[in-house]
Amino acid sequence: MPDTTYLLERSRQEAVRSIHATHPAAAVVHQELCLLYVGQALARLVRSRH
Repeated sequence: MPDTTYLLERSRQEAVRSIHATHPAAAVVHQELCLLYVGQALARLVRSRH
């Protein structure tokens, strides 16, 4: 699950960047990236259980 760990770490990093962004549009982009990374991690976890 190293890939999943990587995706979760990237999601956390993007969440932090979203919180600290000084421009609203940048915050939105980082938030979207955060959600994409966590979505990929969740999909990998679900697939690994089947």
